[in-house]
Amino acid sequence: MRSIPTSGFELPDRYEKDLLHLMVRDAHTLFVYWEVGNRKRWLCSQHFECDWGMLPKVLRVYDVTGVYFNGNNAHRHIDIETTPEADRWYIHGVSADAVWTVDFGVYTIRRQFVPLLRSGAVRTPRDSTAPWGAPLQPTVPEAREPGKIPARIRPYDFENFSAYHSWMK
Repeated sequence: MRSIPTSGFELPDRYEKDLLHLMVRDAHTLFVYWEVGNRKRWLCSQHFECDWGMLPKVLRVYDVTGVYFNGNNAHRHIDIETTPEADRWYIHGVSADAVWTVDFGVYTIRRQFVPLLRSGAVRTPRDSTAPWGAPLQPTVPEAREPGKIPARIRPYDFENFSAYHSWMK
């Protein structure tokens, strides 16, 4: 059996993509990694008239448990200043059984936060057992009130859904 040569194969440091991924490590810890592409870096440095490396990088962590998040209605947020060369971060001390999302951005000279990337939402698990009869998944208040969400689609297609295909026996 021939061996595959491994010399000359290296993973690139960057992929030139704008991405921000948030993951749950445990009930009180999140892990986030990101990459800001050269185009967005250049646009920021042109807009703020300084080098990208000089801009203070910030992770803004939002608690969006039970809300239909629109960018401004989080229960609370935490700002974490990262080091200029960081591209991943552990976020410790978050609440269990909560929904979180993260923005990566920069501070202006007046300490205003300018978001550049947003992650998807994740839910941290419970750190205790659920009480008997308690719902495992709470509902968003807007979804409980009929007619509150515009253009809501009824799942009428599920009436005719079959898990079996014609080729299965």
